[in-house]
Amino acid sequence: MTDTHPVTRVEALRKTYDHGRVTAVDDVSFEVPVGGSLGIVGESGSGKTTTARMIVGLEEPDAGRILFDGREIGTGGSRRLRRERARTVQLVFQDPYQSLDPRQSAGDAIDEILRLHSGLETSAFDKRRAELLGQVGLGTREAAALPRELSGGQRQRVAIARALAADPRLLVLDEAVAALDVSIQAQILNLLSEIRRDTGVALIFVSHDLEVVRWVADDVVVMFRGAVVERGPTADVLSRPEHPYTRLLLSSVPRLGWDPAQVSQARRDFLATP
Repeated sequence: MTDTHPVTRVEALRKTYDHGRVTAVDDVSFEVPVGGSLGIVGESGSGKTTTARMIVGLEEPDAGRILFDGREIGTGGSRRLRRERARTVQLVFQDPYQSLDPRQSAGDAIDEILRLHSGLETSAFDKRRAELLGQVGLGTREAAALPRELSGGQRQRVAIARALAADPRLLVLDEAVAALDVSIQAQILNLLSEIRRDTGVALIFVSHDLEVVRWVADDVVVMFRGAVVERGPTADVLSRPEHPYTRLLLSSVPRLGWDPAQVSQARRDFLATP
């Protein structure tokens, strides 16, 4: 591990389905510096989630490379490779029910990952669990609760704590606040910023919501039909977009004087352009 390399570099990723007839991701490249934060934005079907799934090893690319700290980690089924990747990158889903066992308390969910990856003795183990719960703003009451006994925001905090228990270099968050109320979204986004500041973990934040990405990401890539159409510092891309698709995404955000009919027509015109 060395900070002379980005924490992850994605090189010319390609992914197809249906025996190559459907291209989900096509020649996608980007990198995330150590402790950095990258937003991947686009509408449903843009390829952003498939890209995220390849980074964490849930999908195998047809072509291209994914490097962590300058080297590849295989996607084979061996326990050693799975643990090595898990200690490097962790995924936080949109719906915590995808990753939390409904029969397992929040504290037990965190303990499971600590047992797999930490090697800590009992006293240090208990201290680390308490640190993780405190890091995401949860206490002993929430630790004893089952997922169904927690609010949506609390469940997402548990999912984040569980991911951090592996002490990863990178967190990939796939629409991680999309299912939450706006006020809870803000709490989770602030929490992620604090965790990044305090731990140095890098973030890849996958979202269709440009305002969320503006809040949390230093840099952004915009995806359309599987390809990256624009990239750069988030403030620059979202304030001075160059690609017509980025401008279309920005025009779709409701605001004072917003005309949905005009936006719909602009979308039809854009999609009709060869």
